[in-house]
Amino acid sequence: MLSALFPLVYGSVFVFLLVQAFRMMRLSSSSTPPTNSRSRTDRTGLLTTHPELLDANGSITGEDLLVMHFPGQDRPEASITD
Repeated sequence: MLSALFPLVYGSVFVFLLVQAFRMMRLSSSSTPPTNSRSRTDRTGLLTTHPELLDANGSITGEDLLVMHFPGQDRPEASITD
């Protein structure tokens, strides 16, 4: 009896998980903005500035920053300037 019920339970769980996977992929693809538009906001909706970039007055510092380049990377990231 149990050996006849196992394929049915296994198949129904497999179909359920497959449907859930496609459902999650559909929901995640519809909520993401297009990749070609650059958004300047993070998940909170606010622009995040790292505290290391701020001076004593709370303004963004004008000092030169250390930049590291790694071999094997073809394109450097585009910097956002105001």
